[in-house]
Amino acid sequence: MKPFQALYFIRHNLSRVLTVLVMVALTGLLYVGGSYLSNIEVEFLKVLNIHQDFAYVNLVSGIEESEKESFLKEVEQDEALQLFPVGANQFQFPTVLTFTNGSNAFSYTVEDFLWVNQRTGWVEDTDLVKDNTLFLTERSAEYMGMKEGDLFTENREEATFYYGERPFTVRIMKGEEFGACLIAEDSAENQFYHLTWNEKGDKASFTNRLAQLKEKYGNIQIQTYEERYERAKENFAINSIIFLGIIIVVTCVFFITINAVLVGIYDKRKSEFQIYASIGIPQKKIGWKVIKELVLMSVIGMVLGILLSFSIIALLNIFTYAESGLQLYYYHPWSLGAWLICNAMILVPSIFLRLRGIGKNSETV
Repeated sequence: MKPFQALYFIRHNLSRVLTVLVMVALTGLLYVGGSYLSNIEVEFLKVLNIHQDFAYVNLVSGIEESEKESFLKEVEQDEALQLFPVGANQFQFPTVLTFTNGSNAFSYTVEDFLWVNQRTGWVEDTDLVKDNTLFLTERSAEYMGMKEGDLFTENREEATFYYGERPFTVRIMKGEEFGACLIAEDSAENQFYHLTWNEKGDKASFTNRLAQLKEKYGNIQIQTYEERYERAKENFAINSIIFLGIIIVVTCVFFITINAVLVGIYDKRKSEFQIYASIGIPQKKIGWKVIKELVLMSVIGMVLGILLSFSIIALLNIFTYAESGLQLYYYHPWSLGAWLICNAMILVPSIFLRLRGIGKNSETV
């Protein structure tokens, strides 16, 4: 290995660069922090995605009877549309931020649920679709402490249902997200309708048709999936601002610490660089040597950092979150972005300061 190679310096000065490697590795905690703060948004959007093929239509409040009848008649006459009533119930699910979040646990008639199930594929054995049945995803069932065939006998904090005769028989349906829905033949006292396309339509034409209906019936609340999604993203925007502040503070702390260590390392190499200059090695080549050393230290530290962060996430999932059906995710744009930004904001100024020291005074690096 040539002495001018970056790895040669690191191998022969490991005790001096070890602090830098450890500090860069600790930036992996930002990766864990990104996974932690993004979890609530990820889980909520996964719940939201359950009904991404359906628009919500509110025909209950603030609507004249004539407008309601006109809307229902127009939709009924459109052979590409499917409209059916749903009951608006609620279920709660936990977050890693130690509070619960909530979403709709719609109730359907048996007939309507069987039609919805053809689109979603929630339930494989349709013989289980009977009146007074509570379908829970595996994660919701785990959180609520319920198993296949159990009886849900009364409303509780995790779920509130307004339709159907109790007790409800619990059945487990597909879904990696938290989710719940109820089969109740007396769901007629509904608060919502679901509107979607049927076998004669498609998503593209459905989107255009929704825009026409929203423009024509301005007093009727027609909520598309895209609107629900954007509203949820807006509600979670504060998390991005908080995380950005954390990135800035943590990056400043790490940069100040790492830069102080680098100053000590390169101050001790004054004589080394003086020798390089005295034997005619161009300053540009010396500068590239310094850049490669700093980049290699950063890369090694980042590899250690990602190993550290994945280990922490795995341990938290196994020993803390699994019991409630929760999990931290190993990838999220927040996690990766924060981690890369932090390391870039450490590495780039460090390179600049080292090169400026070489250019300003050959004896001060």
